[in-house]
Amino acid sequence: MNRPSDKTLSSKLEPRSSARTVDQDSASRILLTIIATACFLAAGVVISGFVGLGTNVSFQFAFGWLVFLSAVLLMWPYLSLNTRGIVALLILAALIIRWSYSWLMAPPREAMIGIIIVLLYTPILLVITTLMFSTSAAYIGILVGLLMGAVSFLGTSREVLAPLYLNDWRIAPLILCVYALFTWLVKRWVDERYALELSAQREQQLTLESNTDQLTGLANRRACDARLQQLDAGPRKYAIIMLDIDHFKQVNDTHGHTEGDHVLRRVVHLLSSKLRPHDFIARWGGEEFLVILESISSADAKAVSDALCQCIEGGTVNDAIPVTVSLGVALSTGDQTAINTLKNADEALYAAKTAGRNRVRMAFK
Repeated sequence: MNRPSDKTLSSKLEPRSSARTVDQDSASRILLTIIATACFLAAGVVISGFVGLGTNVSFQFAFGWLVFLSAVLLMWPYLSLNTRGIVALLILAALIIRWSYSWLMAPPREAMIGIIIVLLYTPILLVITTLMFSTSAAYIGILVGLLMGAVSFLGTSREVLAPLYLNDWRIAPLILCVYALFTWLVKRWVDERYALELSAQREQQLTLESNTDQLTGLANRRACDARLQQLDAGPRKYAIIMLDIDHFKQVNDTHGHTEGDHVLRRVVHLLSSKLRPHDFIARWGGEEFLVILESISSADAKAVSDALCQCIEGGTVNDAIPVTVSLGVALSTGDQTAINTLKNADEALYAAKTAGRNRVRMAFK
């Protein structure tokens, strides 16, 4: 049923929540894939180490990675999104440690392997951490670039790296600039997505507010016009009910407009409790309401209208201001527009009020 509420409106004001959650879920799945792949590769290195291939350093690093990543995989289903983000930061820190060892301590062959490993994995981890920690992504990228750049700058002084052409000081600022720029670009892309979503949410909120009656939370006259046009878009079987609160002007004159507003909200609550979730109800104007029942027969439309009439009378009989309603019902035909059906319902409503009110009249045109 199209009945916007204050809760619906407030939910539209929550920016970024859905996009941020989607990004974090995506980053979590990417991280899981990376961990599983790295675990498989580490297992391969460990197995090759047992048969005498590779170096002792590679074997030790691979064994450490295998133990750590295997533990993460076992605990993965029980980790929250925030904890998974912390895991990504830990892996990023481990890569920086591996980077530091490669530049400052490792022999040339092992240094080259470690540098390549870190250069391959770090951009992926930066993307993951950007999605996980979008507000801090720029700081993470700059810090990673700064640490890796500083380590590589110190490492260029090692003569053993000269044969690998790694003793060039320009490597350090290059790494710093590239990783900082890369993270900034990814963060900007994420922020633009969030801004686009926020703009769409604001537009949706404005549309919702422009089609909502502020007092009752129902669809307003403008939304009714749009719905009637939709009914003319294709062959549909529907019934239109025009409902009017009897002697509502007396309620306002006797008890004041504040109590009148309370009566309107009370009637809306009772009507909503009797209609189906997909039925359309709107405030047509003043004390008049419009109900559209789709895919319904003439007998069922009459039964629903009678139930609404009795519901209002019985539901307010013990209230401070008991009220009744009059209803006019018209069914669609293949040769008339929704506006004509609405006019028939309005004429039936007039007949119900003329006949004494607190009753239902069907239009037979």
